[in-house]
Amino acid sequence: MTGVVPPDLEQWLCDYLRARLPDVPGLKVKNKTPPDYVGAYPLVTIRDDGGDRDEFLEYTRSIGVNVLGWNQARDKPCKDLARRVSALLTDETALQSASGSPVIAVDYGSCNGPYAVTEEAEYAHYYLIVGLMAAGEPID
Repeated sequence: MTGVVPPDLEQWLCDYLRARLPDVPGLKVKNKTPPDYVGAYPLVTIRDDGGDRDEFLEYTRSIGVNVLGWNQARDKPCKDLARRVSALLTDETALQSASGSPVIAVDYGSCNGPYAVTEEAEYAHYYLIVGLMAAGEPID
């Protein structure tokens, strides 16, 4: 019997975004917000919120994406970055053809945002959801 390891979409998508956003000064792309984050630099976090296993090797995943930085009074750069991240993470052809990609398809019906998140923090915050189908890796 062969088992299947689900893809590490958090790591792969973090690397994918880092490679495609070199023009954003100070940008960090991680899977968690540092506990001491105060908005001093732009930050994108990627979180795999799980989903169903559709076929033997296929997984449907809901990916939560936070885009943080700048400040609430001047949120346009954050909003623009969130829109750009959304475009990058929903470009099915680019995702499928990227080196080492586990992405099989974008589930456009499960994509939502970006939209502003209101909170007590001084920095701006946008959130979006991306639905992806991805392939796992068989193991013996």
